[in-house]
Amino acid sequence: MRIFAIIFIFFVLAVAGLSVYLYVNRQDVFDKSIDKVLKDQLPKYIELDSLKVNLQDKTITIKGFKLRNPEGFKDPYLVEIDNINSQYTQASEKNILQGIRLSDIELSSARVFLERDRSGILNLEKMESVLEDTRVKEKPGLKTKLLGLVSYLLGPVKSISQLLRIEPVFNINNGALFFEDYYIDNKGYRTTIENINGTIRLDLKRDFKGIDYLTSQGHGLINARPGHVLTWVTEYDPTKAKLTMSNALDIENVDFTHFQPYYDKYSPFIFKKGKASGRLIFNFDNAEIGSDNEILFSGLEIEQKKDNSFNRFWPTGAEDLYKYFSSEQGDVVFDFKIKGPMNEPKFYLGSKTKRALTYMVLDKITDRIFKKDKDGDASGTPDQQPREGAPQEEKTKLERILDVLGGF
Repeated sequence: MRIFAIIFIFFVLAVAGLSVYLYVNRQDVFDKSIDKVLKDQLPKYIELDSLKVNLQDKTITIKGFKLRNPEGFKDPYLVEIDNINSQYTQASEKNILQGIRLSDIELSSARVFLERDRSGILNLEKMESVLEDTRVKEKPGLKTKLLGLVSYLLGPVKSISQLLRIEPVFNINNGALFFEDYYIDNKGYRTTIENINGTIRLDLKRDFKGIDYLTSQGHGLINARPGHVLTWVTEYDPTKAKLTMSNALDIENVDFTHFQPYYDKYSPFIFKKGKASGRLIFNFDNAEIGSDNEILFSGLEIEQKKDNSFNRFWPTGAEDLYKYFSSEQGDVVFDFKIKGPMNEPKFYLGSKTKRALTYMVLDKITDRIFKKDKDGDASGTPDQQPREGAPQEEKTKLERILDVLGGF
């Protein structure tokens, strides 16, 4: 019996010593434990450099978050985030591993790498293949198993959804979006939006195995140029087979000639210089585009195209459009609509541009008619001569146009 008493005493001392060690080093042990849980439970398409939990302040800091890109694209990752900081609340005050909820999530230095390949497919459209990654995970070693035992003793976790609950709103500080387009240019045509501040809302699937819906709003600088501001509100449905999203974009003093590869084949003339401000609406419903836009162009330098291949996109001639854009008024308001499939859209003039062109045409008609009358009978007949002393009333432009239209 004495031997059992000695063994029991040693066991109690060992447990007491382990308890003291765990208490003194609880932060380090917990970090290793939570690291093990996450590495076992996170899907293969997500990588983390480190995760630290501050038990006193109830904060979590993640460094080096990465979301993998689909195979066949230039960048290995779709998203890279240097730091993710969040507050958390516990499901149980006694055991954090029974579940935590993240809130006030801040994404610092987040970078998104969009890419369109030579066939015109966006990497976003192939993310389903990444989110459904079924590759077999590597078998854990002895050290990993021991850490897993500590995790299990502290609180058994069957899935990452049991461990983590996330408020869907993420705040972005100093973010950036890089777009490489190999469909427009085989070498890759690059456009950036930098100094981004905004929010993203992600409706996540269970165990973070995909995204049901994404909404975003914010502002940034196009191609990192001061004063060239883009503000947006976006909604994106990744569950659809073909691109389905809505975009409301407000631009300010943007050098739009950078986007020449995108509009050149549709444009009636060549823009050599100019800035644009206004609102652009680009909605996509299963790859069908519906767009309603109004832009104020300023500082324009243009020339008319000799090639008329653009005519198949516009239901109007280019001559009057060119005169409208090259008018002496300086700034030009231009509204237009885009409809049809993404690869073969149709362009239509908006109501303001139609109205301006109508007045231009009517001015041209009245000028020709009055010029013809003047040339044909400059002096007029005696009956047409104004009576001496009669009041001279100058007609307005609108009255002259109505007179001409009445004559028709």
